[in-house]
Amino acid sequence: MSTPKPNVQINEDYEKLYGFHVPEHAVFKAEPGLDEGKVRQLSGMKGEPAWMLDLRLRGFHHYRRKPMPQWANTELLNSIKFDDIYYYLKPTEKKSESWEEVPAEIKETFDRLGIPEAERKFLAGVSAQFESEAIYHSMREDLQKQGVIFLDMDTGLKEQPELVKRYFGTVIPPADNKFAALNTATWSGGSFIYVPKGVKVEMPLQAYFRINAKNMGQFERTLIIADEGAEVTYIEGCFTKGALVTTNPDYKPIEQIKVGERVLTHAGQYRHVYRTQERPYSGPLYTVEMYGDSTQRLEVTAEHPFLYVKRERANERNRHWDVQWGTPKDLKWRDYLAVPVNRITESVSSTKVTVPFRRQSETVELPSTAGFFRLVGYFLAEGSTDPRGYIHFAFGETERELIEDVKSLLRQTLGVTKADEFPHPKNHGINLVVSSAKLARAFRQLFGESAGTRRIPQWMMLETPEKQRELIVGVFRGDGNYYNQRNKHGRKEIFRITTVSPVLARQVRDVLLRLGVVACLNRRDRRHEHRQAMYTIGVGGEFASRFGELVGIQVRSSLNGKKRAAMFAIDERYAYVPIKRITKRLVKNTPVYNFSVEGDESYVAGGVAVHNCTAPSYSSDSLHSAVVELIALPHAKLRYVTIQNWSKNVYNLVTKRAIAHEGATVEWLDCNMGSRLTMKFPGVYLMGRGARGEVLSVAFASDGQHQDAGAKMIHAAPDTSSVITSKSISKGTGRTSYRGLVKVYPGAVNAKSTVRCDALLLNPESRSDTYPTMEIDEKRVQIGHEATVSKIGDEQLFYAMSRGLKEQEAMSMIVNGFIEPFVKALPLEYAVEMNRLVQLEMEGAVG
Repeated sequence: MSTPKPNVQINEDYEKLYGFHVPEHAVFKAEPGLDEGKVRQLSGMKGEPAWMLDLRLRGFHHYRRKPMPQWANTELLNSIKFDDIYYYLKPTEKKSESWEEVPAEIKETFDRLGIPEAERKFLAGVSAQFESEAIYHSMREDLQKQGVIFLDMDTGLKEQPELVKRYFGTVIPPADNKFAALNTATWSGGSFIYVPKGVKVEMPLQAYFRINAKNMGQFERTLIIADEGAEVTYIEGCFTKGALVTTNPDYKPIEQIKVGERVLTHAGQYRHVYRTQERPYSGPLYTVEMYGDSTQRLEVTAEHPFLYVKRERANERNRHWDVQWGTPKDLKWRDYLAVPVNRITESVSSTKVTVPFRRQSETVELPSTAGFFRLVGYFLAEGSTDPRGYIHFAFGETERELIEDVKSLLRQTLGVTKADEFPHPKNHGINLVVSSAKLARAFRQLFGESAGTRRIPQWMMLETPEKQRELIVGVFRGDGNYYNQRNKHGRKEIFRITTVSPVLARQVRDVLLRLGVVACLNRRDRRHEHRQAMYTIGVGGEFASRFGELVGIQVRSSLNGKKRAAMFAIDERYAYVPIKRITKRLVKNTPVYNFSVEGDESYVAGGVAVHNCTAPSYSSDSLHSAVVELIALPHAKLRYVTIQNWSKNVYNLVTKRAIAHEGATVEWLDCNMGSRLTMKFPGVYLMGRGARGEVLSVAFASDGQHQDAGAKMIHAAPDTSSVITSKSISKGTGRTSYRGLVKVYPGAVNAKSTVRCDALLLNPESRSDTYPTMEIDEKRVQIGHEATVSKIGDEQLFYAMSRGLKEQEAMSMIVNGFIEPFVKALPLEYAVEMNRLVQLEMEGAVG
């Protein structure tokens, strides 16, 4: 399956990205409408046992008798044309066990939704449903050996009939409500999961759902059972402390990355970080080392994707450079990691620096010319400043040509006509000194205060190749050398640049990438000499000739160049560096870090591109009426995460409920976007002492949409606790409603429940309603409820826009801050997806 193209951006046309459909090629499609005969036909085609047919018929008769809920949006509900809906469509003859077996047009649909093959590899189990049937299913062998069952619902009924019969419909019976009854009669597909006693599933079990045909109904059924002490949890890929991330304009350890900073992405663009995360991790850590960079050993969790290219032949360089995402488990020795090349060019004629001068501030204007860039190169290599207001350049007494070049550049670019020379016979050196307090402070501010903090300012990192070439010329003349010697393998020719600044070393390497040169970076520890570490940027092999052209040195043909040519490569998008070594170790409760990046959802760590994204479940026009039943047996833990973005005229009418026995925990994390009408109220019945339930939800309603969501917590045992956190956002004529119930039965002493509902209105015509219900039949309890409704104020917008944000960006930032408490509770890959959907919904919020 193909990977998402690097240039796909979130703000592309919504319909093009998600509203598409492929030609319909069903092997069976029922007639529209529903009657008892169609229910029998559906059950017969699936070869179901008699008890399931009886249950379907009970559901059908309850569906026909039950009225529409009158407390809901009856205008929208009554507009559903149930007789025009196709209740069953079979897209393929059989379910595929490998992705290659999936029909091409269905595979293309999931490709276009951005579900890469590499992402499926991150999951412990995957099921994909298209129309009414599961068309793809896979499950990790190690979990199967532990007794974990993860099947589509139809296969679960065939292979685990007694287990399904024992639990199916016990949490949500057919007569529960009209739409649960409809699902019972027409269900097809969905997931069946059973986790045995004491087994902890640490990787995601996940399903994708897609409706393609017009007027199609999807009625999947999900049943999840966590046996005593079992856990089903979600984890995300992360880096350990110290991984260097390429920022604008610096390189920072990943643990120091802050929200709002700009980082380089795999697409060679700088984009803002909108969320960071730190968490304890237990499990395997993979250490990835690369040829050509001894300064970085990337240590990552097993699921973190890298952008890489598979090596075609063992001892030859690839002829094709097709990048793909893969986890450390996919990588092999000498596969190539992709190093993004920053191709952004922003040329300026000059830059201004404000410096303190004589108890006030003054502005120093510096030119952005090729000559000034070469002068800066000399300063980065041989220069320094002192607090008295002097700029120093240190040269050897034989480097007369370089001294005269610096004097000439000072006159031409800065108008400095006087530069004094001070010989140092003991060191065989000459110190060239410029007396200018303003220039010295400007240089100190721009280029670093000492040799160990030398850096290239960001505006110079984005200048034209012609200017940057002169920068490299200056640095090489000051701190470089050319090694040219014949040995038994042939002639060895290497260019080297040395510095004690780790930032400058990486910046020089990145500038060389922009100039088409792949360089090696090495670090030499000199602590035994009580000196700073030395960094060397080395260029050899076929790239030696290119570097020689840059600095004006002719390179002889290298006999060992062929060997070097197989090591590195570069094109317009990436440089490619081979993997030197991959090792693995097990850790427990080790802090790991990750963050989310707007748009590309990727960043550059240790010089190579990494990703952190999952794919959504999008839909076209139809009715979606699902039922989800969760059963957490004593001391089990279940977390159910949903991020849905249905097409704007889908009716999303679902019933979700859980039962938590003694000491068990159930968490619903629910994000609802899209659809014309959503009605969803996840609930937890706390049936055993010490059971705990939590619902965290976000709803976003745009023009013409109604998100009617909420939660139900039923306390039926002592010492139970529940938390409901609801965040809703209304844009344009969108409407959100919170509809919640907290019920405490007699005898449920020491029950605790907290409810918080927050609504944000983006426009004057937006609407939000709150309908809380509390039924407390026990005195010894603690119950709390808070509700707020707010609007985006002019002061908030003005503050954000005064910091350089456009109005659209400012509103998006405020919305992201509003939902942050919810987002922080999500696994990172889901947080990434949710923020992407929020950005889609926010388009057009201004004006």
